[in-house]
Amino acid sequence: MVSLSNQLVEPIENKRLMNKKKLRRYLQELRYIIPTLYFNFHYLPWQQAIKLPIVLYKPHLLACKGKVRIESDDGRIRHAMVRMGFRRVSVFPDNGVTWDNHGGTVVFRGDCIIGNDSYLSFGPKATVDIGHGLISHAGLRLASYHRITFHPHVVLGWGCICMDTNFHPMYDMEKNEYLPAYGPIEIGEYNWFGAGCKVMHSVTTPEHCTWGMGTTVTRGCVKKSYCLMGGSPVQVLRENVKNTIEDPNYNIESND
Repeated sequence: MVSLSNQLVEPIENKRLMNKKKLRRYLQELRYIIPTLYFNFHYLPWQQAIKLPIVLYKPHLLACKGKVRIESDDGRIRHAMVRMGFRRVSVFPDNGVTWDNHGGTVVFRGDCIIGNDSYLSFGPKATVDIGHGLISHAGLRLASYHRITFHPHVVLGWGCICMDTNFHPMYDMEKNEYLPAYGPIEIGEYNWFGAGCKVMHSVTTPEHCTWGMGTTVTRGCVKKSYCLMGGSPVQVLRENVKNTIEDPNYNIESND
């Protein structure tokens, strides 16, 4: 009887918890419905904007120039497929997302989550192409004045920095010219960046890379697929490994 009772109660309890989470989510969205409405109808065609595919939480809209496009790989436009500013990590401030677009173009190609305490800055000629499944947990600092491409299923850990420009170029006194201070960034499919990673300009990474905490990824560092890389200078720490974002059945709680 006890076993049967547990079998009956457990699904009910799980359903109650799911409904509670959904209610909390809807209340969070409603709290900032006005800036969400403005953002969608300002940037998107009416047929897309009416579905509110982009949902904001605690947004700081410093500049809303440029363009935003949703070009989903499966052709579908869904409500809240792009979520920005919602708290995912409690150790970072719950201050939403800062959007500072001075004329750049941002393309979302599917689901995207950009967590709390994130700052997104786009220059007048910037192009940022975000593949399906990008997750940035918290504290992202993204500055693009050239071009950044994220291929599908990229994960950015806490406090990552991604910049395609140095802003202040160095001057070569022998050649009497400025050194290149910017260049495109292209992040391969299924890349996972640990907390505090820094991705600098002119970097291209292959698919299936895992980057250890605090790694500074530059154009000259080692980059290999199915490897864990880290250290200073960057070196291969382990080969023939892949990260857990490629296993939808992985449960961190079961990892002893």
